Amino acid sequence: MQGFGGVSIIISTRNRARSLDQTLAALNCLEIPENCSVELIVVDNDSSDETSSIIQKYSHSTLPLRGMFNPDVGLSLSRNIGCRASNGEVIVFTDDDVRPQADWLTKLTAPLLQNEADAVVGHIDLAPHLERNWMQQIHKHWLAETHIDPRQPELVGANMAVRREALEKLEGFDTKLGPGVSGFGEDTLFSWQLLVMGARMKYIAEAKVVHHPDASRLLRSSWLRAAAARGETQAYLTHHWRHHAFTLPRLRVAYLSVKLAIRRILQPPPRLHDEGCPAWEMSYVGQKA
Repeated sequence: MQGFGGVSIIISTRNRARSLDQTLAALNCLEIPENCSVELIVVDNDSSDETSSIIQKYSHSTLPLRGMFNPDVGLSLSRNIGCRASNGEVIVFTDDDVRPQADWLTKLTAPLLQNEADAVVGHIDLAPHLERNWMQQIHKHWLAETHIDPRQPELVGANMAVRREALEKLEGFDTKLGPGVSGFGEDTLFSWQLLVMGARMKYIAEAKVVHHPDASRLLRSSWLRAAAARGETQAYLTHHWRHHAFTLPRLRVAYLSVKLAIRRILQPPPRLHDEGCPAWEMSYVGQKA
């Protein structure tokens, strides 16, 4: 991979043609950084809807799109494919369900192009029409809304970027993590690896995108699936990367199962297909997994 001194934006997508179309429309309105070449790479992760036609019809005079196809499901694998095909000095990652502000790319990439940082993470807000009164911070966090400590930033896949020279020191994203596989964790591990190798990481609050996840993610059944997936992801990270042991896991699962059953009797949660899920229930399910 030889950089051309510019920026490569990589999006992985799967069966979200309508959302992708809106994301591409927002990208069409981007300000392009001055004296900077920019390319857009969209990796179709084996979609069966109209995704390919959405990619083909995209047109922008200064932001050319290159479509790629990945027959094997997995966000991390698709990102790795996009990285290998990219040419930029700076690699930007975002998702097919975000809408960036017009100055997003300029704000996000400036510290990297000026070699003031090796990796950056921008700000993410949840789309206003998806906000609910019952939501606590954990619900918004799981929907990728950022509350980042500038002193200890951690990358979030919907709005992050890295210098090529830092990226090439790693082996890419762990293909056992992320949507399509574990569901989560690929950006968390990527952050850890960058920090271990001494990368300079910054939070760019002015680089803003709005997240538009599917409304089905607000259902209790979806929160419970996410909790289990997050728990399994945390176990993988704890065992394979932090090398910590779990003490008496079967006993702990039994204990948590009893506590969860009692709590559900005392504080009945919503029905599975209703919106909302108590934070305590999400916690118990995640710890068990």
